[in-house]
Amino acid sequence: MQELGILLNSRDISFDAEDRCIMCFPHVVNICCQHIIKEFTNIELADIEEIRLTTLPNLTNTPSYEDAVKRDPVACGRNVVRILQSSGQRRDAFNDIIKDGNTKGWFRVGDPPQVIQLRPLQLLHDVKTRWDSVYFMIRRLRELRPVSYYFST
Repeated sequence: MQELGILLNSRDISFDAEDRCIMCFPHVVNICCQHIIKEFTNIELADIEEIRLTTLPNLTNTPSYEDAVKRDPVACGRNVVRILQSSGQRRDAFNDIIKDGNTKGWFRVGDPPQVIQLRPLQLLHDVKTRWDSVYFMIRRLRELRPVSYYFST
């Protein structure tokens, strides 16, 4: 509330952080986040039945922010998580790749590439009622991205 008071007072809007409060502030944040995500996400893309996880990205060209947003990363991420979590066999295969990759040194990052160990984690679904769940879903997808190079459906 103090930060909000500073921001509002800097715009000549009277606000006393100690005298005021916002009821259900997390709920307000959730609603705002959902509206922002809705503006650049096509939720229908999350219902695509077929997904190609074996297609490797072109690592030589780094896409611009605009190119990445056009690919709708939130909907693509939801789709990947939904498909991988929909089957026990897929979840087990995903875990096996993490174990094998850690044992055999498959996962590398950096320049020059250095072997890394991935934590044996599952992907996370986002939840509409949790404003930060999209963030955690994307963060987990990024953390486990090296697995996608070895996983096939």
